[in-house]
Amino acid sequence: MDIGTQVTFILEGQNYTGTIAKSYTNSYLITFTSPDPAIVDKYHNKVIISQKQVQAVK
Repeated sequence: MDIGTQVTFILEGQNYTGTIAKSYTNSYLITFTSPDPAIVDKYHNKVIISQKQVQAVK
């Protein structure tokens, strides 16, 4: 997948949609938004997720 691709992933048991900001060997840096202040405080709207756990939005 390319930078800028919209993807879905699961984080702490919840589904999120985000955008790939950077690609690594086996993972992606994904930017996302969450209405949960605890998630925002913990991850600051960025998270690294394994490529195996990311699905492209169709």
